[in-house]
Amino acid sequence: MGPIERYELFHVRIPFKGSFEHASHARHASDALLVCLHADGLEGWGEIQPRAYVTGETIDSVKASGAAEVFRAFEGARVDSVEAARAFVDAAVEDHEPRLATFGGFEIALLDLVGRATNTSAGACLGPPIVESLPAGVIIGFEVATDALAKHCALLRFKKRRHIKVKVGLEDDVERVRIVAEKLKVPIRLDANEAWTVDETIEKLDAMAGADIASIEQPIPAADLEGLARIRAAGHRVMVDEALIHLADAERIAAMGAADVFNVRLGKLGGLVRSQRVVEVARANGIEVHLGTMVGETGILTRATEVFATRVSGFDCLDGKGQNQHLLSQDVLASASAPFALPPDEPGLGVSVAREKIREYGIGP
Repeated sequence: MGPIERYELFHVRIPFKGSFEHASHARHASDALLVCLHADGLEGWGEIQPRAYVTGETIDSVKASGAAEVFRAFEGARVDSVEAARAFVDAAVEDHEPRLATFGGFEIALLDLVGRATNTSAGACLGPPIVESLPAGVIIGFEVATDALAKHCALLRFKKRRHIKVKVGLEDDVERVRIVAEKLKVPIRLDANEAWTVDETIEKLDAMAGADIASIEQPIPAADLEGLARIRAAGHRVMVDEALIHLADAERIAAMGAADVFNVRLGKLGGLVRSQRVVEVARANGIEVHLGTMVGETGILTRATEVFATRVSGFDCLDGKGQNQHLLSQDVLASASAPFALPPDEPGLGVSVAREKIREYGIGP
């Protein structure tokens, strides 16, 4: 494949059919930046989901300078295989630690581009497929009112959903968790999105002792690793999310005994290759891994995560699988079901982006 010639960056805002709420944010639309890399008349697509409270990036910062700065590492690069693409991004990512969401979008676009050029799956850089797909993990947010929880859970039980996350940070958390535990009778993962203090976390989890709590995700501010270790010492299993962005974070969290589980999300960690590196740190330290999505992501990032899920072991489910498909009023793919319907060995990501949909939902130039 010839050198990477140029990139396009598209800002799309796609309304939700409803809303999605948790302790840190309420979302009513998807704000995504789509990256398209060009070489030899081919194109590869990636997606950036900037979150100021996660990686420090914003839509405006990426559009103003972040994308251009990351593209300098890719411009003119000659990459002839997905294995070579892996080596390329593995070396380049260290210079872009402050822009991991942006870098991840370009990395996914590169793997899509090279995969299409070589008739190889983007996921081949991670190893051979090990599973066909992962079951869906369902997220229950604040948009499900407490008085509607029982009926909501009855529907989930009818659908045989067994991987459940409940967003917490409300006054009636204990009651909400009791309802979910009673109706579903499965282990429940809780996610506080940094809403609590250490003492509040221990107190609330102790009050929920009757429920089967699998873990509490990021209950306190990300920087307080000592606090997370204290929660673990009190007998509660901790999953880190916002605290886990950089590879160095993974190593530091492991060294401090601050987590039982790493929440792996491609959109915050810098793409497929860096996410696999984080999984390797977890394995080396006896820490479990969990795979998640970004609320409001389009089918591009969803497909990349699906590909990742088939080739990296250790995950029980994919959190939020399919929920964005139902949350978004429209997707940018030609087929909204493609991320889940296509086999994992399709060239590149295997999905087709509909430029007319980008034009319909595009923001700015």
